[in-house]
Order: sequence, then C-alpha cells, then structure tokens
Amino acid sequence: MNEKVLKTLEYTKIREMLAAKANSAPGKKRCRELVPSTDLDEIKQNQRHTADALRRLFKLGSTSFGNIKDLGLTIRSLEIGSALSVTELLNIAGLLDNVTRVRAYGRRNRDDEPTDSLDEYFELLAPLTGLANEIRRCILSEDEIADDASPKLKSIRRSMMQ
Repeated sequence: MNEKVLKTLEYTKIREMLAAKANSAPGKKRCRELVPSTDLDEIKQNQRHTADALRRLFKLGSTSFGNIKDLGLTIRSLEIGSALSVTELLNIAGLLDNVTRVRAYGRRNRDDEPTDSLDEYFELLAPLTGLANEIRRCILSEDEIADDASPKLKSIRRSMMQ
C-alpha cells in the first residue's frame, strides 16, 4: 500500500488506537504491524469475520484473553530441548487456561444455531486442561514446587527431613 496514502489517512494513529484495546503484549504488537490488504477476496473474508465477531459480541458479550505472555522464546527453548523455568511453565498454564475459556466462548449451545466464519478457528483450539492442571498441581507458586511434583523429588525431600 502507498505510504503517502497511509500517512494521509493517519493509519499509524488508527493502529495505535487498536493496539490500546489489546490486553496483551503480543496482541498489541500484531495490531501495530497490521497493513491494509489490497486483495479483494481477503478483504471480503475479513469483513465476514468482523461481522461475525460483532454478532457474537452482541449476543454473548466479550471474552477475556487474560494476560497472555509472549511465549516465542519458550517455544524455541522447547524445540531445542531446553528445560523450562517455573515462570515459563506457569505462563504456558495461563495460555492453556485462556485456550479453554476462548474455546468455550466459541462453542455452539445448540445444534440448530447457525454457523459463522469464526467456527473453524474456535474448533482448531485444543484445550489441554489436563496439562494445565498438572502444571498447577506441581508448581504451587513461582517460588515453590510441590513435594509430590515427581516421585524423585518426593523421595529427595523425604530423605532430607529425616
């Protein structure tokens, strides 16, 4: 898109206004990186998504995405086989909690409800509730790991008490 047109339209200000509505650092970053599309099919699809999102908002109200952390470095650490810190594990549990909440928000309550262009995105979300629960069971706080987080840890702590 023509930079002069974007400047005339004060597009940077529009992106900043949108970023101010995002409640996570990754969301704010994505808002600031948005560029207008010139592809007519993409524009029509985005307008459908927007109309469907508005319908959901009017019908169901909004949902919270919580305080999503940028997990890019955490994911890269996992890909190379590194161990994760307690904070990173808690951030993953938080993301998984958000996935569960957002998936439930997108769920149809009745089979006769009409579908919309957002359904496929909600269905792609895979809540890993068991994993989130296990992380929270093992990690009591950023400073404390549960004695029974693993059999080995339980054994070590038990032997230290004797």
